[in-house]
Amino acid sequence: MKEKNEVEVLISGEKYTICGYESADYLQRIATYINKKRDEVAKNFPSSLISSETKAVLTEINIADDYYSASLELENLKTDIEEKDKTIFELKHEMIANKEKLEDVLRKNMELEAQINILKKRIR
Repeated sequence: MKEKNEVEVLISGEKYTICGYESADYLQRIATYINKKRDEVAKNFPSSLISSETKAVLTEINIADDYYSASLELENLKTDIEEKDKTIFELKHEMIANKEKLEDVLRKNMELEAQINILKKRIR
């Protein structure tokens, strides 16, 4: 079983302890991501225009948007993979069928060559 990690991080200048089974580096990256999103909101909406609570909600909306966009992209990628897997499956079966046809043609060719050799011997 994985060990639970506790990592102290800074989010908007405040110290928080994040706990999780993920690596300390991963938990730190989460805090960095949140800071980045908070900075984006602060850049677009100066403190004099909106409250801290509104900034927090806008940050949450931006993070949720990123999450759902990534989820949608993941679903699209999964669909693409399924379609490609289906195409590969169909191509493999087509290749097997073509291989069998080729083997039949080669076998018939050998039979015809044998008949030609027999006929050549008769002619001589």
